[in-house]
Amino acid sequence: MNKIMKTSVALVAAGMIGGVVASATTVSAASYKSELKTKGKLTVGLEGTYAPFSYRSDSGKLTGFEVELVKAVAKKMKLKPVFVQTKFDSLVAGLDAKKYDVVFNNMSITPERKKAYAFAQEYLFTESVMITKKGSKIKDYSDLKGKKAAQTSSSDFGQAATKAGATIVSAPGFAEALDLVDSGKADVTLNSQDSWGVYKKAHPKTDLQAKVTKALGETTAAPMLDKKDKKLAAQITKAEKSLQKDGTMKKLSVKYFGSDLTTEKK
Repeated sequence: MNKIMKTSVALVAAGMIGGVVASATTVSAASYKSELKTKGKLTVGLEGTYAPFSYRSDSGKLTGFEVELVKAVAKKMKLKPVFVQTKFDSLVAGLDAKKYDVVFNNMSITPERKKAYAFAQEYLFTESVMITKKGSKIKDYSDLKGKKAAQTSSSDFGQAATKAGATIVSAPGFAEALDLVDSGKADVTLNSQDSWGVYKKAHPKTDLQAKVTKALGETTAAPMLDKKDKKLAAQITKAEKSLQKDGTMKKLSVKYFGSDLTTEKK
């Protein structure tokens, strides 16, 4: 084979390989994008009333740790973020009804949820606390039996309180739960240490106190998706890892929680 022919064959082969690689990349992108509710958009379900995760600022703008995280994730994926606000009790039903692609709402990966849903990488790691009035006799998780716990019954903390033998006093959100405890209509509320830290910072003279409970272990949060959307979950994880590597996640955590809660405790 002469030199010219060898060069031609090499170029053709290179073109074919390049075409295969490009095709594979396109197929990969298309495969996860076909799982999106709306082309070019990442539609996200959240409460929008759960500071500092997602809430309305004084000007009415939707903001918070998870709101900014979603925007950063969507940017990495070259998608436009769209937010759908709903009450916590309706979040999972909304995901089942395909009202959004993913839930970013401080959702932990429980054994039950793992059976029914897909999850991307966890992005928050924190401890659980029992919040009571100062002087309360509730010192341990076992003390919840027979007490009134202000919780959203379907939440992880609501289920944990029920398991401990507490009676649930319905609270649509964290702020309402704290009001119920502060007013004496409930004895305790369970939540994450990061949420309590933000409240405590804003209300340094509060009559409420918090005690870490090891019984519930470490609380984590991860994006939750339809069980079939595993390719989309993988792409969100890829974006999260990139945001960890470039320091964006840490920056957002320090901004909203005062410390880096985005890495697993050792």
